[in-house]
Amino acid sequence: MAFNYKKLKNLSYYVTLYLTILVLNGCSNEASKLEKIKTNEVLRVAIIAHPPHYFNNRDEKRGYDFDLVYHYATKIGVKLKIIEATDSKKIVSLLEQNRVDIGITGSMPDSLIGNTKNAITYNDSEWYLIGNRKNKFLPKSISEIKPNTIILGSNSNANFIIDEMKKIHESIVFKKFKSNDLKKVLAEINKDNSKFGIINSDIYAYYQYLYPETKVIFTLPKKYPSRWLIKDTKELSFMYSINNFFIVLKKNENLKKIREIYFEHLDKFDYIDVSYYLNRINKKLPSYKKYFKKTAKYTVLDPRMVAAVSYQESHWNRKARSPTGVRGMMMLTLDTAERVGVKNRLNAKQSIYGGAKYLEILYKSFSNNIQEIDRLYFTLAAYNIGLGHLKDARSITKAQGGDPNEWNSVKKHLPKLSQKKWYRKTKHGFARGQEPIEFIRRVMLYYDILCMHEKKILL
Repeated sequence: MAFNYKKLKNLSYYVTLYLTILVLNGCSNEASKLEKIKTNEVLRVAIIAHPPHYFNNRDEKRGYDFDLVYHYATKIGVKLKIIEATDSKKIVSLLEQNRVDIGITGSMPDSLIGNTKNAITYNDSEWYLIGNRKNKFLPKSISEIKPNTIILGSNSNANFIIDEMKKIHESIVFKKFKSNDLKKVLAEINKDNSKFGIINSDIYAYYQYLYPETKVIFTLPKKYPSRWLIKDTKELSFMYSINNFFIVLKKNENLKKIREIYFEHLDKFDYIDVSYYLNRINKKLPSYKKYFKKTAKYTVLDPRMVAAVSYQESHWNRKARSPTGVRGMMMLTLDTAERVGVKNRLNAKQSIYGGAKYLEILYKSFSNNIQEIDRLYFTLAAYNIGLGHLKDARSITKAQGGDPNEWNSVKKHLPKLSQKKWYRKTKHGFARGQEPIEFIRRVMLYYDILCMHEKKILL
């Protein structure tokens, strides 16, 4: 059989031309999508409000995924509009209806993609089987799980994980709550030692502190990715823009830095400490919450942050004192108390207001050009170790080629303040440089627990 090379050549030309037109049309449409977002100056994002992905606390919005999408919105020059969704299925629906531009579902399988497509993976998460720590008959594998002992929310990501598992383990029988309230599931497991749940490791890193009677039984065999979803079209530029954003974020290690902000302080679970703290929240904090609430008049810091500092300092004991002479709810020195107008350090109201004023003084001593999270950490470190010693640590950081305006750089050099070869060269001398690092870790943990707690505790 003889080939007609001329016809084949012509056919190749038209096929190439047709594919080129398709690609160009796709790029043109996608460019219009991206330009539409820029023209409207708003990026609409649907997300589920679970820590660490998204905290919605009054005027303060934060979270690991929130920070990521906020940085992306800033990169393309638009404002960010968050739409809270109850579950991933709702997010897919919002995308398909063009009511949002990006959906953030967290770690999950591809079983609920619908008319959407995935951007690049930026995180792979483990999933746990959790149970009550008082249960003496814990399963060692999936096959040992008794029927109906697993509980989960309808349309939750855990539900889709179970559906994936049933393809291999057909005998799994579980119970669904009608609502997708993860707290309801965890509260049930926290009080019932016969129940189990499936939960993402990143989310459990937080919620274990709110439900300390739960524990990890074993890790499920498969990890699942976290990826942003967009509506599935022929458009390319919007997806390219998102993927390029994450490629750059990984390359310059900013993705790692953002993750550290939300996870680094969670690495030391202490059951006794957490249980005691939850008890103090319920029994002690109500007596002082009106004072903490009113600290908003004295500082830009969240009242819950002031409460967390106070707990770390005194465990909310108005008569607390230390051998160094600091006293009261906020453990103020005599000099600091005089500076902020506190006449009686053992008076809870005066101490709390005075501590809040001092935190504000410290906060304002740092440049507005410093990133907000770094400025907060510097404020907390200065409260613990003193502004002078922190300045010494920042000077050492700069001399060693680090960034004195970045907490992650400064904390590497803070321990040097207790080493003679370093502190003898500083203006303010010896200091226990490791202490502010631990102080911040604990304060941020206590703060996050207050943020996750019922809103009636501290508004």
